[in-house]
Amino acid sequence: MGRLDNISLEQLYDLKERTDEGKPRERVIAGIGRKQGDELETLAERHGVVEKTIRNWLDRFAEEPIEQAPYDAAKPGRPSKLEEHEREELFEHLQQPPTERGYEQQAWSTKLLLHHVKKEYGVEYSDGHARKLMGKAELSWRTARPRNYEADPEQKVEFQETVEKNDRN
Repeated sequence: MGRLDNISLEQLYDLKERTDEGKPRERVIAGIGRKQGDELETLAERHGVVEKTIRNWLDRFAEEPIEQAPYDAAKPGRPSKLEEHEREELFEHLQQPPTERGYEQQAWSTKLLLHHVKKEYGVEYSDGHARKLMGKAELSWRTARPRNYEADPEQKVEFQETVEKNDRN
């Protein structure tokens, strides 16, 4: 238990109450379990990870201040093309039908989103990123299956009846 020698069980319980759900909380709970005498193998099974991961989690408590130990370090990446307030504004726009923003389409598509972002914010994204943005806004980017506008409705009904008859056999 050497990794947690300088931390009391009370400190871990206090940290657990202040830690958000998800992986950071799992790390604190693993620390509590280890401090209470649970074996690494038991903790690994309980949390659905391998023993090495548990050791890495516990090492964090020995190497970092207790407040930072459960959390991952910030991961550097490309800066966002939109400022945070612009992104929030965009998500608000996406919650409204495109017709309220002056477009003729009834629903948002990736193509329309790309056009809107370029027009409103002067930013260009790829189709893939547009799909990610729509997903984060909890919108579906899939389109409806095309239907042949020239199809005869009577022939369609006749075909469906034929299919139903064949399914019974």
